Amino acid sequence: MHMQRRQVIGAAIGGAFAAALAPQGAARAAEAPLAEKFVKPTADKPLLACFNENPLGLSMEARAAVAKSAAVCNRYPFARAEALRKACADFVGGKPEEIVLSQGSAEAIRASVESYAHEPGATLIIPELTYSDGEMAAKRNGMPVVKVKMGKNWSIDIPAMRAAAAEAAKKGMAVVYFVNPNNPTSTIADTNQLFDWIRSQPKNTVFLMDEAYGEFVVDPNWKSTIELVNAGAKNVIVLKTFSKIFGMAGLRLGFAYTASPELHKRVHDHIAYDFFMNTPAIEAALAEIGDLGFLRLSNSENKEARKIMEDLFKELNLEYLPSQTNFCFFNLKGPLEPFAKAMKAENILVGRPFPPALTWCRISYVRPQEMQYVADVMRGLRKKGVI
Repeated sequence: MHMQRRQVIGAAIGGAFAAALAPQGAARAAEAPLAEKFVKPTADKPLLACFNENPLGLSMEARAAVAKSAAVCNRYPFARAEALRKACADFVGGKPEEIVLSQGSAEAIRASVESYAHEPGATLIIPELTYSDGEMAAKRNGMPVVKVKMGKNWSIDIPAMRAAAAEAAKKGMAVVYFVNPNNPTSTIADTNQLFDWIRSQPKNTVFLMDEAYGEFVVDPNWKSTIELVNAGAKNVIVLKTFSKIFGMAGLRLGFAYTASPELHKRVHDHIAYDFFMNTPAIEAALAEIGDLGFLRLSNSENKEARKIMEDLFKELNLEYLPSQTNFCFFNLKGPLEPFAKAMKAENILVGRPFPPALTWCRISYVRPQEMQYVADVMRGLRKKGVI
């Protein structure tokens, strides 16, 4: 299992993780208890196509590990936290001392930003359309935020980001928060431009690379910045989460990975206790991080759901962006609110508004039969003139 996992991680760094996890016959059989059983959503139990969670939930191995952990929940998890740190290091190809565990990636994002927030002249640089945790952490700490306008098709304009960071670096530290694949657009950045920028080692610049959705990427041209950290880059912190493909959003676990002892100390010093993760979360993560059958199943179902939605967009002639995650982003060509209300009336919850893309909607992929139900409801809304 160890060599198999390492081979997959090598593929993840050099290209598309999802391709490396192409379904292998035993994957679905191994997870037979997770077989899809479609239940029509109700007002009490709506279809959550809004939070980018893994609709499979925990793998069977992880569920068993969580249940077993109840017997030792009266004990502090020091030793098992160290085992998890090592497993995370193995996952990215690094060393345990380069890993900082966190309560979801959100805590690592906050800690990374906060560690610079009170330094004179420090500025956070972000695209104007991206995940909001970095910006919120900066604002809570009184740190200036520069939002860079998006490029064509809501792409991250790396030359513009680079120029903004260079300007900010004249006054203090430029902290670049970069989500890749991006949320809510579901698209990837230009790898060559991004890597060239990081490798140029710009003065007074640090890169916070949020790769929460990296395991879903199918574009072979994408590369993880884990590759740069593995090569010794000292200006990068990679932020990872167990909330997405691993299906552990409710257990709150993530980690930061950096080759820089200075950056490691910064993050570590702003984490409450990086060895005080809760025991059920630790045991679930240890079970899942090497469970390639579950990862294959998650990616396989995600691809099925993606195809259902892409086929629908083509059928309804709706503009959409190429999805590299577990959600899609499409243009309603009108206000989001009426569509969101109509979907909620059908007991389907969709994504919130994402300024400045106010006519666009983010829908999280759910299980294939559920996704087909979403598509059928949207066809009905087209007939009613809502779409």
